[in-house]
Amino acid sequence: MVSKDGDTKATTPKKPAVASAKPAGGGSAAPRAAASPSRLRAGAAAKPAAASSATASSKPPAVKPPASSKPASTLKSPAGAAAGAGGSKPSVSKTAPIGKATSTSTSTAKAGAKGSVAKGGGKATASRGSKEPKAERPEPVPDPGPDPAEEAARQAEMEAKAAAEMEQLRRAAWQAQVEYERKQEAKRRQQREEEAKRKKEEAALRKSLLEAAYDGEDEQVRAGLARAREAGLLRPDPVETADGHGNTLLSEAAAGGALSTVGMLLQLGADPNSRGEFQRTPLWRAAFLGKEEVVPALLQGGADPRIGNEGGELPEHVAPAPLKELFRTWDLARTDQLLQQFEARRLERAAAVQAERAQAVRGCEESLSAAEEAHSRAQQALKHARMELEKRIHEYDTCVVEKKPESLTQVALDQIHVAEVAVEEARRRAVEAAEALDVSRLRLRREQQQQLAEGGEEAAEALPGVPVAVRALNDVLIRDVGGLIAASGKWPLVIDSSGQASVFLRYQDTNYVNALNSRHLEPNMLRRSLLGALRYGKAMVLDLQDCDLWPEMPRMFDQVQPGLLAAVLNKSLLAGERYTSLIRPEDGEEYDRNKFQDSRIRSFAFIVLTAARQPNPQLVQQMYALRVMISE
Repeated sequence: MVSKDGDTKATTPKKPAVASAKPAGGGSAAPRAAASPSRLRAGAAAKPAAASSATASSKPPAVKPPASSKPASTLKSPAGAAAGAGGSKPSVSKTAPIGKATSTSTSTAKAGAKGSVAKGGGKATASRGSKEPKAERPEPVPDPGPDPAEEAARQAEMEAKAAAEMEQLRRAAWQAQVEYERKQEAKRRQQREEEAKRKKEEAALRKSLLEAAYDGEDEQVRAGLARAREAGLLRPDPVETADGHGNTLLSEAAAGGALSTVGMLLQLGADPNSRGEFQRTPLWRAAFLGKEEVVPALLQGGADPRIGNEGGELPEHVAPAPLKELFRTWDLARTDQLLQQFEARRLERAAAVQAERAQAVRGCEESLSAAEEAHSRAQQALKHARMELEKRIHEYDTCVVEKKPESLTQVALDQIHVAEVAVEEARRRAVEAAEALDVSRLRLRREQQQQLAEGGEEAAEALPGVPVAVRALNDVLIRDVGGLIAASGKWPLVIDSSGQASVFLRYQDTNYVNALNSRHLEPNMLRRSLLGALRYGKAMVLDLQDCDLWPEMPRMFDQVQPGLLAAVLNKSLLAGERYTSLIRPEDGEEYDRNKFQDSRIRSFAFIVLTAARQPNPQLVQQMYALRVMISE
């Protein structure tokens, strides 16, 4: 009975097995099971349940096949065969003789076959392109890189650090400039004090010589004259030292009756016919005071009795009676002969002095030539150093703008420091060369002028330019209150070694051109700076800084248009709309010639700014010079 029932149970499930295999081939149930992870887990959990309920089966009905084997070869069941064939009709004769089993085992086999179909058949159908898409491996998420907020914060911190360093450098440069100005002012103050001391000594020596000559103290007179020659005082000739009224040493000695002193001074070449107060000569004063022993010595020394005072009175008219007789009997031909001899001696002495001065002038000219050459070399070195600094600053700005790596930015900043040291050294040498040049020029002027009057040195030391305070720059330079600049017919030249005028002009609405920046002097950039100032009626500022770049400026402007700088300086560029020749087609509609207004053209100004204490003489001559004064 049992075996019969088992045989019956074993043979009757053929149709259900085929029916259960059809869904797997049709791709309806099995693909959904394969595509759903939860169903796969449910199918795997059904295997142990089927194994525990089987009683007489010789092999576990649901055995998981290896990954490399086919489900049809490992699971001998109609459902497994159907799943392994990918939906083909199963062969019932091969799977019918399973062995004896109870009805429970039959249901267990069905469950096992169904579980196998759900797992193995689902994999097969999914791999062969079922309607449900296969679960794909997720693609790797790309690395988002550094956090933008952190990168921005780092960049801001780096820029703030660089700005702080640049501000510190600017402050240090400003302090160095102020310290330099203070030292220069202290040096000028010391020179003024030394000059005042020299003048005081000269005045004291003059006074002592005049008193000694009047009193007849010959030794003191000799010592005073030697002291004057040694110290370079009482020039050009200490023998002709005079008081404020023009009374010379000889005139004082004659008025004092110092016969020996009169003879000594005549031997030293003193002029016997010098005129003092009221045009009185030494002979006239001696005759008026009745110095009978001195009058003959003066007549024999070349004094002319025919020279009277400003009222026309002759020495004979004011002399006492004994001297009147001497004047009447004196041979005037002897006087003419003595005058010729005196003139010959004077010319001889003058020739010797001239030869000595000519030699000194030649020496000063040689020194000046060497100083100019050294100054030119120092200026070229300073120009090169400053241009290198401008390049390094541009490189650093490029690194910051383009957000280069911090290491590269730091290298650019270090290069700025190196360039600044080079600029400072070049600037120091340029200052020394400029000071040496000033000294050489001053010496040459002194020798050429052949004089050292009391105000002569101050005039020689005078600096070019109309003094103007920084706070008055707006009234004097921008507004031209009083119309002095307009009346001069020249453009203004601002001489400022402190840098305050540069700051002032940068904050004004001007087109600023740095003559040491090669980009600013590019022909197109220079043209647009000039044309823009004309178009909008503002000033174009050409900053030469502390370099003597003026001789090179005509060539730079000629690259834009031949003779352009001369046309700007003489203002012919503004006449007859000649400025329109600067317009180019690429300038666009903004610079259309019809948009240039006469009112704005009249507001145009060309300002040259220099930090040199003694600017180029041609520059000073061609422009209206203003010197910025620093108030302590």
